[in-house]
Amino acid sequence: MRLALHLSTYNGSEFLPGLFASLEAQTDQDWILRVRDDGSTADELVVTRALVAQYATRRQADFESGVNIGFAVSHQEMYERHDEELVLLVNQDVLFTPTYIATVRKYLEEHSDVAAAAGSILRWTWSTTHEPRLTSIIDSLGLAKARSHKVYDIASGVALENCTEQKVPVFGISGCLPMYKRSALGITLFNPAFVMYKEDVDVAYRLQKIGMKSARVPGVTAYHFRTFQSSIFHKGVSARFQELSYRNHWRNLSRHLSWKDWMHDGWAILPFEIAKVGFFLATKPIVLWRTLRYFFAKHV
Repeated sequence: MRLALHLSTYNGSEFLPGLFASLEAQTDQDWILRVRDDGSTADELVVTRALVAQYATRRQADFESGVNIGFAVSHQEMYERHDEELVLLVNQDVLFTPTYIATVRKYLEEHSDVAAAAGSILRWTWSTTHEPRLTSIIDSLGLAKARSHKVYDIASGVALENCTEQKVPVFGISGCLPMYKRSALGITLFNPAFVMYKEDVDVAYRLQKIGMKSARVPGVTAYHFRTFQSSIFHKGVSARFQELSYRNHWRNLSRHLSWKDWMHDGWAILPFEIAKVGFFLATKPIVLWRTLRYFFAKHV
């Protein structure tokens, strides 16, 4: 199966040398790389363009730039410009281990019932000398879905040595580093209406509906620099980002939950949703107001 890598960049020039070095070290080099800059500042764009050009001298890489259209729209645009069967979405702040692409690719090629996969994603940070420092802290072992239909990263924030999680089939794969099969997704990788946040959850529901599986591939890891650390009060997250996340959560519930889901899980869903309404009323009512206005104006 042919493979395309998507890289959507935004003011990320400090991350690209490490990312490109880890791509050059891959044991599997049989893929194309498509890069789209999503509205970086002028100075950042100059540096990003130069880094991509330098990398492209050593292997094939397409580059384009434009205004900030959001994570989901950027990847959907790239998806529509090629016909490779496998698509790997690459965050600019990811570092690969050498066999990552080969291992995940082989897993998808050998499992016809699996349409989304990733290895174990751990975290990395900057050292005191501004060099990447790999850690054993888990970023994601895939996505899980609670009875309330809250979707979360499995074992996020847990030290790998303290983790007992062994799931291979999972509900979905985090948007940080998923590899997908085009034949299962059809013409839509991400719904552009999501802009950013929860588009990976939408894919998980869509694949589940058609009987395709998502899987964490054992025995291979990559590393992610987590810009936003999750917290109960969403500290450091702007109202705009909270609004996008919240309205996309509602979009997923309205589009993917059947009456059977509500009958089966309504007892868990409703208290969770009421608690979220109360949280936003108490902390950022503008998020709730904008979400309600958007939701009913667009009819989801």
